[in-house]
Amino acid sequence: MRKRPKETYSSRRKSVRETLIAWGMPEKVVKKVLNPPHKLGDLEKIVRETEKKKPGDPVKYFLKGLNYYREKHGEKPLYRSLTK
Repeated sequence: MRKRPKETYSSRRKSVRETLIAWGMPEKVVKKVLNPPHKLGDLEKIVRETEKKKPGDPVKYFLKGLNYYREKHGEKPLYRSLTK
């Protein structure tokens, strides 16, 4: 069995970025979300969970997941006003 080559970091990052923009997230917020403090693997996991749940407003659901992730790792939550 042959292993598939891993996706490059930039292609994974681009995929997450395109998904967030397709959901209607503003470009400024996307740039802040894709900053280095957030691990790309964790962002991909939140995107997968959001796609699995199929919420009415995926951006709001994603940001709630991101806030939960940040609180879990001892950081201040982001975008509190956008998630209420």
